[in-house]
Amino acid sequence: MNAKECLANVESLIIELENAKEHKGHINWDRIGGSFSGRKFFRIRAICDECNIFDWWDDCLSANQLKQMRTFLKNAIKLGFTGYVCFKVGAKYCAHGMWAHKKESTTGYSPDGDCLFHSFRSGDNYFDMCINDVWMHEKYATKDEPCPGFTLTQIKKELELSKGSK
Repeated sequence: MNAKECLANVESLIIELENAKEHKGHINWDRIGGSFSGRKFFRIRAICDECNIFDWWDDCLSANQLKQMRTFLKNAIKLGFTGYVCFKVGAKYCAHGMWAHKKESTTGYSPDGDCLFHSFRSGDNYFDMCINDVWMHEKYATKDEPCPGFTLTQIKKELELSKGSK
């Protein structure tokens, strides 16, 4: 699934969840769960194919997480990462991430080449990027910070630098 297809699906899921919160229309309880406080969420197993979630540590996906996915996808598209996308929904101390590639997948898995990454677990907010087979965290690693994370502004600057070197 590419970034634009996934964004359309994420937008639809956000609307579906908002309608469930407001009790508008039919609520598919096989997909949507809720708490006594009224909080609604998706059961990841029920919607993972719609937004290319390939792994998860929690069984639920919240409206805030969907909105994080939407923001990531919009940024990725603006930056030219319109190919294959996938998500691993993390929990504290667990693997996680959102990936968007410039290339489409030909195998159903992540293609080689340029890729944008963003963290996807509570408390983390950093980017990384692979351009011309070099990840920024490798390029800018230091003794004091062996695996740095980056801001969106730093990602944009690195993209500009890579255009100038071509």
